[in-house]
Amino acid sequence: MTDLATLVILTVAAFAHGALGFGFPLLATPLLALVMDLRMAILLTLIPTILINLVSIAHERHWREALRRFWPLPVSTMIGSLIGTQLLLSIDPQPFQILLALVLVAFLLLERRQGSGPERQVPHWALALLGLSMGLLAGLINIFAPVVVAFALYTRMNPVLMVATFNLSFITSKSGQVLGFASRDALDPAVLGLALVLLPAVLLALWIGIRVRRRHGGASYRNWLRGALWAIAALLIIEAW
Repeated sequence: MTDLATLVILTVAAFAHGALGFGFPLLATPLLALVMDLRMAILLTLIPTILINLVSIAHERHWREALRRFWPLPVSTMIGSLIGTQLLLSIDPQPFQILLALVLVAFLLLERRQGSGPERQVPHWALALLGLSMGLLAGLINIFAPVVVAFALYTRMNPVLMVATFNLSFITSKSGQVLGFASRDALDPAVLGLALVLLPAVLLALWIGIRVRRRHGGASYRNWLRGALWAIAALLIIEAW
């Protein structure tokens, strides 16, 4: 039953990512956390998330410019995610379920806001602190979308460079998580094996989602995602209490 639930969750999240252009860990992590341990949920999403973001970067023309201008972000994100993963593996992960729910709520509240005006420049030390906080959230709960949205609102960052920069940061956060799990001998072969077995279905769902977005756009799916995330956040809080 758990394997079937995992298949459904990962494919739905991959379809949503394809249809919207984002959302795989944002949707998959809290849904998996409802049916299994948070550590296992994060480990299950590692391989699919890495591949999905590599595909995104491969189709991104501006990643070199993004890396040149904002390199402290992906570098410090990797460090933060390594630290966050160590914390996740060292203490009881149950309280992080509440943190996961709160982060979802923060994302939903921030995501509707819009920034305007000229772009604000951020010094490298501030980018490094931002990346560290993103990495800590990635290591602890696998999600740092609210930090991304808040940063974009504050800086009014060029959307094209923002997408490229944060795709790079997603990849480096996964690298930090892999190092964190490996350093604690926590890369469970059974969980990774399950992720690999389900990977073809995940990639197929991603491809279908991309086709849907190219034909119909993603506005209706974005509304669906908002409703689903509100429901998931409520369920996480109820289960934690």
